[in-house]
Amino acid sequence: MTNNPFWKYLGFISIVISTLLIVISRLEIFKKDILLSVIGLVFMIVATGGFYFAAQKAISSTNKMAFIQLVMANVFFKMIFVMGIVAAYFKIAKPQTKYFIIPYMSIYFIFTIFETIYVYKLSNKNK
Repeated sequence: MTNNPFWKYLGFISIVISTLLIVISRLEIFKKDILLSVIGLVFMIVATGGFYFAAQKAISSTNKMAFIQLVMANVFFKMIFVMGIVAAYFKIAKPQTKYFIIPYMSIYFIFTIFETIYVYKLSNKNK
């Protein structure tokens, strides 16, 4: 598991995004709503790592559809959780600007692209 480049790149991307969050938290427009982005970062690290771990298991499963089912479930549940986190934050924190969503959704898209690349590589490796 430690020799797998996925975990190294996940750590690297997490550190880069954390650093960017520290930088943008100093900008007045994002300062008040940085908590949403931190929550999003933690969620995406856990979700991406968990999905990759589950994908490794599903790809070697005797059930030929396990991998596809896992991918579809991951997309569905991640979108539900992302929307739920935003809705809860919007209801609780009552952000003053509409720009609070930009860093959060950027994190979502970066991790989704990263996850897609590695899951594609994983599926091609086991053909």
